[in-house]
Amino acid sequence: DRESTYLSQYLLRRSFKSNKEHNVYPALKLLHYGMKFLSLSTSALAAALLAGVTHAGFPDEGDGKVSRRLARMLEKGAIRNSDGTVSVLVRYKDEEGHAVADSLDRDGHGHVISERSRVEVINANVEDIENLAKNPHIEMVELDQEVHALPNMRANDVDADKGRRRLQDVEETPYGINMVNPNSPTPRLQQGENSIKICVVDTGYDNGHEDLPTLVVENDGYSPYGDDELWNEDGHGHGSHCAGTIGAIGGNNVGVTSVNPISEKFSFFIGKGLRNSGSGTTAGVMEAVQKCVDAGAKVVSMSLGGGGFSQLVYDQYEEHYNIDGVLIIAAAGNGGNSGYSYPASYKYVMSVAAVDSNRNRASFSQFNDQVEIAAPGVAVKSTLPGDQYASWSGTSMACPHVAGVAALVWSHFPDCSNKQIREALIATAEHPGAGGCDNEYGYGIVNAKAAHDYLLNRGCDFSVGETLGGCNQCVECTSAPTSSPTAFPGCPGNEKYFKLELKTDNWGSETSWKVTSPTSGEVTAGGGYQSSTTYTEKRCIQSDACTFEISDSYGDGICCSYGQGSYTVWVNGVEKGSGGEFGSSDTANLCTSDPPTTAPPTPGPSAAPSAVPVTPPTPAPVAPLTPAPVAPPTP
Repeated sequence: DRESTYLSQYLLRRSFKSNKEHNVYPALKLLHYGMKFLSLSTSALAAALLAGVTHAGFPDEGDGKVSRRLARMLEKGAIRNSDGTVSVLVRYKDEEGHAVADSLDRDGHGHVISERSRVEVINANVEDIENLAKNPHIEMVELDQEVHALPNMRANDVDADKGRRRLQDVEETPYGINMVNPNSPTPRLQQGENSIKICVVDTGYDNGHEDLPTLVVENDGYSPYGDDELWNEDGHGHGSHCAGTIGAIGGNNVGVTSVNPISEKFSFFIGKGLRNSGSGTTAGVMEAVQKCVDAGAKVVSMSLGGGGFSQLVYDQYEEHYNIDGVLIIAAAGNGGNSGYSYPASYKYVMSVAAVDSNRNRASFSQFNDQVEIAAPGVAVKSTLPGDQYASWSGTSMACPHVAGVAALVWSHFPDCSNKQIREALIATAEHPGAGGCDNEYGYGIVNAKAAHDYLLNRGCDFSVGETLGGCNQCVECTSAPTSSPTAFPGCPGNEKYFKLELKTDNWGSETSWKVTSPTSGEVTAGGGYQSSTTYTEKRCIQSDACTFEISDSYGDGICCSYGQGSYTVWVNGVEKGSGGEFGSSDTANLCTSDPPTTAPPTPGPSAAPSAVPVTPPTPAPVAPLTPAPVAPPTP
């Protein structure tokens, strides 16, 4: 109404400094006390305060591009509430930004995830999101995304799909325990005297299970989802299964034993990052991990995935790794492809592949250059709610083996850093093939005793190189990676071998490519890609197929406005072109013998090609909005 309009205008005038910098906080504070008298919504004032702001964030809405982008982001994976609001992650620069973000929340205040990182989650109206990202007091805005417990891959085991009560009073040692901590030729590594706290971020914990340590409800866990989703209950089973591999009680003639069988020599903290249904949100997982770190956890185990690269999540894990000294371990993913799964593929996280009882890579285990280590993940027997047990399969089952071993080794060397523990695990992992490191096993299968002996010989004074993740992580390992982008097999007759390494941006479905020949036209092509995913395409093509063309249907290339996409093409092991910054299309000559070049992008000015990264690229620290790619299937 008119009074509200006059008050808004008055507050606006009062809240701008003489140099026209926005100083929103005093206005919002004043409004807080006047709302009940004038019935002026905080959201309405915030919209007025934000009007006309054209600072870093999105381009001006007048070109129509931002609105279309946001609409598609919302369509692809936004978390919408029943009242029509959308869950949004916000990093504010200062208290003015915090006030603005709070004012746009449906309840008038957001939920802080990390005070140190200045990150909170709000539930905002769609029309407010773009203006929020443009505000100079806001550093970053991302749509919240849905995440999932990685599905049970249903191994061919009699107990694979259902829980069973113990049939006799005999404790079983699952094969995975013997694989990661063998009892020969030397005795199994026992737990040290220094208790390490391990956090399991998953669907909860069956507190009171006959074969799991009993935890203190007031102190030993946290749920960001309220009283209907308690951390000490597990309506799904996934979290309890993972916890059992890490720390099921040994020597009690019940159920199964674990990597850390003496409950008095380690401790659990449970972060219920996923609901009983098996799904959760990026915000929920972020808060669960933060509570783990606040509680003193040194190892965090996450058998979950979903969504794409998030700069806010990346930054959080970087802080936990470099500042808090926490070792974060996650499941590589169950897609059976070379795509990056998150959080495993952040370089500050150890990505764990799965093997079977014969030490062969599981067919479902994802393979890429961020896979760092492997562990048993096929028909792994562990605990389920209700004093039950079952054998499940997935990289979800491999992850807690590595987390458990990390804590076990750390218990002997409390003065070692998280980076040194990580180095010891991968430097001593046992590769089932020719050794070295590859995209399928990383450095190999984790071995507790070997990692212990490595640190026993080296101590905790050695330096660790730059954090890169995957096969580039270990600076002390003597063997070079066994995979190489220039290792091309031969093709029959006069055909030549074509290889494309493609990293899609945040809009993978817009990317396509083709190879053409003057005699046959199109000889091979690709498209229909997922977002923020790495693909390797290999083809035998005819000798006169000389033109490679990559296209973006939206006309903004694959780098760097909405993600950090890139491509590189080889023919018979010789690089022919690379890039990512172009307009509608980019081309490379597959027949020239000259050094690889990138043709000028069309349309728009020419841009120098960017080299294809060997690790998932790190976007610029100010990324206004990250879409939610297609989440993995649930069980």
